Amino acid sequence: MSSNLKERLIDLCLLIPLQIYFVLMNVTVERFYCQTPFDNVTDKRFLVQETIAFCKANNPLFLERPRWMQVATCISAYGYAPFYCIIMFAALTNKWHKFRIVILFFIGAKFNALAFYHIMEFTSTTPPQNLLPYFAVEGPYLVSMILVVIRIIQSSKIGGGSSKATIKKKKTK
Repeated sequence: MSSNLKERLIDLCLLIPLQIYFVLMNVTVERFYCQTPFDNVTDKRFLVQETIAFCKANNPLFLERPRWMQVATCISAYGYAPFYCIIMFAALTNKWHKFRIVILFFIGAKFNALAFYHIMEFTSTTPPQNLLPYFAVEGPYLVSMILVVIRIIQSSKIGGGSSKATIKKKKTK
């Protein structure tokens, strides 16, 4: 299998579905969490009951709703979706080099947010007890960031990051 085909499979089978998942979480669970506390009896919004059940078993701090987590979730809910869409577009069109600066700044911000979130989670009075389900939900964010950085590096190696001046110079030789 050629490396270009492998890269496209990563884009189409992993990165695009992950970005869709992240946007779905932005516009549902995260947005709902940002707006109001969850009510496990009357709340019928999409994925809320599933989130409550999951958090009771695996992430009780999320249901405690500390102010820092509410603010961080609001930032994610309302600020990150456009960047996931840019990553999705870059993956779909294989135009990583055109969006690499914006994407890398976002990946840096997202990594910082994830590091802060997990430090706060694991140093809280109610750290996650069931790590496998916890990281099954949280892990895709880190996996996606690693894959995106790899794809940007790969696109730079094949000349995707070359400027027009460099290309013209090569042609005149």
